[in-house]
Amino acid sequence: MELGKAVKTVFLARYLAGRALRAEINDGLNVIEQWNSANDFIFFARRGEVSSNRREDQEASMLSLHLLQNCMVHVNTLMIQKLLARPGWKGRLTVRDLHALTPLFQPQTA
Repeated sequence: MELGKAVKTVFLARYLAGRALRAEINDGLNVIEQWNSANDFIFFARRGEVSSNRREDQEASMLSLHLLQNCMVHVNTLMIQKLLARPGWKGRLTVRDLHALTPLFQPQTA
């Protein structure tokens, strides 16, 4: 238990001292927020909530959600690849730009 506390303390010290680490963690959190926004968008009729108490219905809803998420990620990945394969994009993106690319786009609502 004491080792765990020491590891947490070292991580927190690195987090507070390192701007790059904070930025990387923030970027990761933004991806998760985008993922949650996609969930809300898919389950729009129930404000992002599973409406049934039946276990079978909940399971079907979650499996359907995962399937839709995977399809969205796949299609977005193909679109990104197709766009970046164009000659005009060659060499334009930095390593940081490429690191920030994600197929988890936040849906835009009207």
